[in-house]
Amino acid sequence: MVKKVQLTLLYFFVVFVAQAQQISSQLVDSETKEPIPFASILYAENAGVMSNEEGNFDVLIPETVSTLDSLTISSLGYKTIKYAFQDSIPKQILLQQDVYEIDPVIISNKKLSIDEIISNVKHNLDSNYVIDYSQSNFFLRENYTQKIRKFDFDLEKSSIENINQRLFDTITEKLPKNFTALVESYGKLYVKEHSKLKLQLKKNLIIQSKHEQASIQQIQDDFFSTLRKNTKPNSYLIIKSGIIRLDKTESIDSILGEEAKRKTKSSQQKNKGIQQYRTTQITNLLKNLFTQEDSSVDFLNKSNRYNFTYTGLLELDDDLVYRVEFSPKGSAKYKGKLYISTEDFGILRADVGSAHKIFDKHFNMFGVKANDLGYESTLVFSKNTDGKYMLTYLKIEESQEAGIDRPIKIIEKNKFVKGRRKQNQVSFQMNIQIRNYTIRELLLSNQGILTKTMYDSFTPKTNFQVDRLNSYDVNYWKGQNIITPDSAIQSIKIE
Repeated sequence: MVKKVQLTLLYFFVVFVAQAQQISSQLVDSETKEPIPFASILYAENAGVMSNEEGNFDVLIPETVSTLDSLTISSLGYKTIKYAFQDSIPKQILLQQDVYEIDPVIISNKKLSIDEIISNVKHNLDSNYVIDYSQSNFFLRENYTQKIRKFDFDLEKSSIENINQRLFDTITEKLPKNFTALVESYGKLYVKEHSKLKLQLKKNLIIQSKHEQASIQQIQDDFFSTLRKNTKPNSYLIIKSGIIRLDKTESIDSILGEEAKRKTKSSQQKNKGIQQYRTTQITNLLKNLFTQEDSSVDFLNKSNRYNFTYTGLLELDDDLVYRVEFSPKGSAKYKGKLYISTEDFGILRADVGSAHKIFDKHFNMFGVKANDLGYESTLVFSKNTDGKYMLTYLKIEESQEAGIDRPIKIIEKNKFVKGRRKQNQVSFQMNIQIRNYTIRELLLSNQGILTKTMYDSFTPKTNFQVDRLNSYDVNYWKGQNIITPDSAIQSIKIE
């Protein structure tokens, strides 16, 4: 009986934390006092968060976590630090640098060349990374900004009295020059072969001005409504740019009908669209992991197009890590840094960016252009209990430009009148120049192995929570472990 009482006391007072703990702090370099981004903060195996660009993190320790465990903070090039959960954790944590600038004489006292290191990385890809079925909690943040540099319609000809330059000027004045949107999602992610996935959203936060969101759509609605009032009911439209026909033959009523359907979608239909969109986003992010054979981020699958340079050793959790830099030999698109385990040649972290002023030239002819201007990414991996690497954190920053400076003709035709089918024509020069900036962050935690049966049988539901706010609420995600928003995100406010 005495032993039973002792075990019961041990269970309640030693084994489990009495209640969930919320820990907030900032990581800084002990020497430079600079913030340390992308550090790993773990409270259990494969469960935790990453520090943001400003070194800040917030982590919720579940009440079921053992007090015998500890909060483990680690970052490449810094000494790992641990705090017991009953300890007082400071609001600013200083990490000490731990960098070795020595030759890579690691395996069997054999000095490996940089080519041998990269060859080992490629050879061990399949054995190092989880490529079958996995599951995890996910948090996805997308911060999107659009800057409209020019949005002009110069009327050249109109046979419809009410469609004139004044109408064009009036409707384009409604368009805001800057457009900002923030979308954050939390849920469960089921992955097959890295890039085939299903997800179940639980909560979705949207900060997006309805006015801004609707402005371009409103221009179209205003224009087609004016057309409808000044054309025959059974007419159809042909839209051309120069000699190029841009659309299929379509009646004005069918165009307006489709818009009416879009506006009257049920909340369930809208939620289904949100879930499909977020699924597509995460799919596209995972498709370009360097572990994919056909990844467009090709520094491994086309390594012959890059120069690799060994630049030193760092320590992470008492293990040594190669630091390798790479740059393009010619027209290849990427440059960056890789951090490679000296033990199994797995890439623990990759910082990859665009190597040229224009990252990717898609099209720039005949008054139409679409180019990717910049690309920056950070990928962080950690090992699971089976010794396999799994993606923990991914951040991608992209910028694009798009523009059109072309003549546009909208021709009204009617099959049910005598004489010529052509009834009216509106011709104008359209000049639109836009810059887009997007930052996406994906945090994966509580990762585990999934079976094929579990993956195949799972069907996503659309009854998740969606909230639209006018400004960022730091308490919105209370109870979930997310990426702490930086000061720029916290200051987002939509009038």
